[in-house]
Amino acid sequence: MKENKQYKALILAGGKSKPALKKIIGQEYKALMTVSALDSRPIIHHVIEMVNNTRYVSQLFVAGPKEVEQEIKTHPLTMVPSGTTLLDTLRKSLSLLSEESHLIIIACDLPLISSEHIECFLKNCLDDPGFDIYYAIVSKESFQRRFPVNELRRIYANLVEGSFTGGNLFLLNPKVILEHIDTIKQFILFRKHPLKMANILGQRLVVKYLKKYLSIRDLEKMVPQYLKGYTGKAVLAPPEVALDIDKPSQLEALNRLLKTQ
Repeated sequence: MKENKQYKALILAGGKSKPALKKIIGQEYKALMTVSALDSRPIIHHVIEMVNNTRYVSQLFVAGPKEVEQEIKTHPLTMVPSGTTLLDTLRKSLSLLSEESHLIIIACDLPLISSEHIECFLKNCLDDPGFDIYYAIVSKESFQRRFPVNELRRIYANLVEGSFTGGNLFLLNPKVILEHIDTIKQFILFRKHPLKMANILGQRLVVKYLKKYLSIRDLEKMVPQYLKGYTGKAVLAPPEVALDIDKPSQLEALNRLLKTQ
């Protein structure tokens, strides 16, 4: 991969709001949520604009339902099929993009994401070429410094290098997901539960995790074993990449924080 490389990007915009959040925002899909202190429009507009303005992006695709498609019809993008689950959506949309060497995948509910944040992550990927999966991670220190509000707290994995939470941004070879959908399902289900994730990877890693000497490199070395040769790399990203909204308390806290700033 070269510095001037461009990739197609896929925004996942089919996720449904949990009942408590749906009651507050009045929308079935998180992509149509509004963060009042940030924008009067649904959040999906902001994410689309930030991705489209990223210099590493050549073409934008959005996977979402008809309601989202109607909302964003004025944007320059291509809609692709959305499924009833995240995995179903990935299977349907990535099958249309399977010939890409790498594809940017980003969640739709990142209210403070910017083009600079995305470019920072991709620049770090480009600086370390040769991997099939690049996964954004955010340090606990940087996240809490940026978002010092209890309601916005995250779950962290405590590793040798420090404590980290997962981001909602990837650069990956789409064949990895298409060929290993069942394995990916487990990782998605337990992505916010470090101990369960370590348990999937084997007893040795569980012991290392509990004794607090599991490293990022340990996890990266396990990827080819579970994905039949495909390689993975954890990449540091700005805290905004990890700030998503799932609960009313998170939305309220973010609006308060934005107003004070």
